[in-house]
Amino acid sequence: MNTNAIEAQSNLKTNFENGLSSGEVETRLKQYGYNRLAIKKRKNFFLKYLEQFKDPMLILLLIAAIVSYVISGVPAFHTDVLTNVEKVIEWVEPSIIILIVLINTIFGAVQEVKAEKAMDSLEKMTTPIAKVLRNGDFDQVSSYELVPGDIVILEAGDTIPIDGIIVESSSFKVIESVLTGESLPIEKNDEFSFDESTPIGDRLNMVYSGTNVVNGRATVIVTKTGMSTEIGKIASLLNNTKDEWSPLEKRMAKVGKILSIFASICLILVFLLYIFYVNDIGNIQNTWSNGFKISVSIAIAVVPEGLLAILTIVLALGVKRMINYNALIKKTSSVETLGSASVICSDKTGTLTQNKMTIVEVFANNKSFTKLDDKNVLKIIEYGMLCNDTKIDENVLIGDPTETAIVKAGQNFNIDYEKLRDKYIRVEELPFDSDRKLMTTINKISSKEYLIITKGAPDNLFKICKNKTDKFLIANDEMSKKALRVLAIAIKKVKAIPKNINSKTIEKDLELIGLFGIIDPPREEVKDAIQTCLEAGIRPIMITGDHVNTASAIATELGILQEGQLTISGQELSMMTDEQLKNNVKNYSVYARVSPEDKIRVVEAWQANDQIVAMTGDGVNDAPALKAANIGCAMGITGTEVSKDAADMILMDDNFNTIVQAVREGRGILDNIKRIMITLFTTNLTELLTLVFGMLIFAFNPFTAIQILWVNLVTESFPGIALGMKKPEKQIMRFDPKSSKNLLNGKMLFRIFAQGMIFAALSLLAFFLGASSVVGFDYKSMYTVLKQYENVNAAGREILFAMQMRGSIMAFIVLSVSQSFNAFNTFSSKNIFTYKWSDIKYVFIAFCVSFSAILFVTMIPSVNEVFNSNIYTFGNSMNNISYWAPDFKGEIINDSISINQLLKNQINQEIYLQFNNQWYFPLIAIVFAFIPTIIFEIAKLVNNSEKFIQFSKSNKFLNAII
Repeated sequence: MNTNAIEAQSNLKTNFENGLSSGEVETRLKQYGYNRLAIKKRKNFFLKYLEQFKDPMLILLLIAAIVSYVISGVPAFHTDVLTNVEKVIEWVEPSIIILIVLINTIFGAVQEVKAEKAMDSLEKMTTPIAKVLRNGDFDQVSSYELVPGDIVILEAGDTIPIDGIIVESSSFKVIESVLTGESLPIEKNDEFSFDESTPIGDRLNMVYSGTNVVNGRATVIVTKTGMSTEIGKIASLLNNTKDEWSPLEKRMAKVGKILSIFASICLILVFLLYIFYVNDIGNIQNTWSNGFKISVSIAIAVVPEGLLAILTIVLALGVKRMINYNALIKKTSSVETLGSASVICSDKTGTLTQNKMTIVEVFANNKSFTKLDDKNVLKIIEYGMLCNDTKIDENVLIGDPTETAIVKAGQNFNIDYEKLRDKYIRVEELPFDSDRKLMTTINKISSKEYLIITKGAPDNLFKICKNKTDKFLIANDEMSKKALRVLAIAIKKVKAIPKNINSKTIEKDLELIGLFGIIDPPREEVKDAIQTCLEAGIRPIMITGDHVNTASAIATELGILQEGQLTISGQELSMMTDEQLKNNVKNYSVYARVSPEDKIRVVEAWQANDQIVAMTGDGVNDAPALKAANIGCAMGITGTEVSKDAADMILMDDNFNTIVQAVREGRGILDNIKRIMITLFTTNLTELLTLVFGMLIFAFNPFTAIQILWVNLVTESFPGIALGMKKPEKQIMRFDPKSSKNLLNGKMLFRIFAQGMIFAALSLLAFFLGASSVVGFDYKSMYTVLKQYENVNAAGREILFAMQMRGSIMAFIVLSVSQSFNAFNTFSSKNIFTYKWSDIKYVFIAFCVSFSAILFVTMIPSVNEVFNSNIYTFGNSMNNISYWAPDFKGEIINDSISINQLLKNQINQEIYLQFNNQWYFPLIAIVFAFIPTIIFEIAKLVNNSEKFIQFSKSNKFLNAII
């Protein structure tokens, strides 16, 4: 023991025999704190909330609302001819915009807090466990609870959680690259002593937090914990670094900027259109404020206010679903990357195979047996069970995998391992060693006879057997070609045990009786998973430390190694340059006898070919490759803490099939996101087209800002969330992965434009029917009346307000109902009636909720006035209405003159306004809303027909847009 350890024991008031007491641990936890690095100081909720206002779309809405408030509050900024309802709406609309902005920002901040809590929970789930000596006994505790003075045991695969001095060690090697930059393992020495002048990298009896044990075992006394460690000092500097945005966040930010710029341009153009085209420029003092409010409506129409919130919810739901498939996602952004994965590099043992060695063939009596129920085979298995060090703990076999395979084979045929060993007691043994590659036991079979049993590597055992024949050599060669691990077994009966028991006196003149062919069999479900990958355009790659023959045989059986593809060894790989590997990487499906550095090269070679790579790993040496891959997948059962920390996803069952299921879910989520964007952007385009063409055709704005907000945030948000809950399509793994820098592609844009045109056309038609219903459906008369909207007041404006409301509510019903139902159209490219209720129930429920929201703002008195959606205007009959109104010069006209006479006097044209009882008009609007669905469902039937599929393939234009 070195002097440093003795000094540390004295200074820290502990001892190597008993460790610390529980009471002392509690005291030191209060003194030193928990053994964890101080996390980057998190912003409080208020700062998180303020950061949400960085979104350019929200900033645009906020500015529009503030300006609207100013217009409403300053009489000089607007005309004084507003109706009482309009005066209320002037204040309500910007208030709702502000409310929407506040809700979005609060929701964003809350989601950020939830994400932090989720990561905290995940951190607790993956907290390293330390083996520590306390109260005179070893115990397993969270590494966070370690304190200076604790005595801990470190083994290969551990991430060292503390700084400490080695008390004793055996073949103990550590990689300290995180501190020193040296990638090679450093062999530690418990007899070394250092002083303060010794550099950190040269302190051979010290271990440091964050470094990794790659070999051996050591007992260590803890000297530093938490931020006092060497890695803690570095972490204090790293906490000031900025967080990187995920690829999805970057793409959404790009979309947000584009939409904000487009919305600003639309706002300006529509304002100018309203001032110069819809109205006379000479009347600008009365029209500019209303023009601005209409421009705000346009800006709101362009911005999908609920998109970010919906995407956050959808990604959170996706992560939750993946847990059900035993895939623990550490970052929500990984979901999107998973959906784009095109190459999966997988380790063999435990991931593609069961990690359970199994006897599949036995050579005995000059014959090969694949069925092990032959009595001669069972006898050889019994010999193998006697020459065996397997232990049984609660019916679990513990020991060398090849030995447990023999015991398991015997148990399958009801051979009782423990009774067999009790019957033929072991009296002597020669343990296995790496030089002889043999193990020998001497068992007593009677009072006068002993049985010597030797098993081990065939080449070594053949040399000491007296009956080696060519048949054994041929059998050994054939088993090896099948990628079986071959174990030979021989026996000899003796009357007495030699006095000097060693390999020379015991292991000679043996009778070779058999060969065991052992393999780690593939997981049953992996073969189907590999086939799914191939159908999905995903290239499965095996990377293993096994022999070339073994790796090739397993890969061929699983379907990884296809005809024309090659296997390459680590030695051959080392002779290739990075450029050569990049150019030839697609030729290789199996990499055998490879090093950790080779894994990184393979990953980077595929990435250089523009592929998205997922990589599995479990060991310390796999961490760099997991980090380098686009998606690092660590093993949850056999994986070391280092590999889990480096990974983006943890496979809780260590199963390759879990990766495939996660990719499937990832593709489904990515597909759902695109469907959501089609749905939301279709609504935005419909609103934009309806508003712009409404002013051009009718000289009037069909929608108010509050109506558009209601559609964007209520009637389409619930269907959008429902689309995000959709399960992946069955055929989603039958297409090549398409990694695109843009969330919207050409086909999606065509679909958005086509749908937007149809919905806008129907909304405009509905507005015409509603507004023109009071003038006998005469377009010219309707246009003439609506043109006077800025030039009348009091009762006259009330009448025109009721007239435009009829049109507006018709257009609003068409827009809101059609967009609520549009989720059914975008749900799938197949006819909606081909799905089961369980598949579409969320979309149907979302439609019902949205439809209820529409009924709320159209049928509840006072509310429907504010939303310009009073459905009861269609139930009123009004003729010969008297009112107060100015002429163009501002004179007050006698209240006995009818509206018809007024308009005749003003424009020298007689127009009769008749507000007839037309209660059925809203039903017509609802029918209009469902027309697109009928069109789209018929189009789906045609599109999915075999004749049209064949025709579209031969037509470049159709193939590009469908």
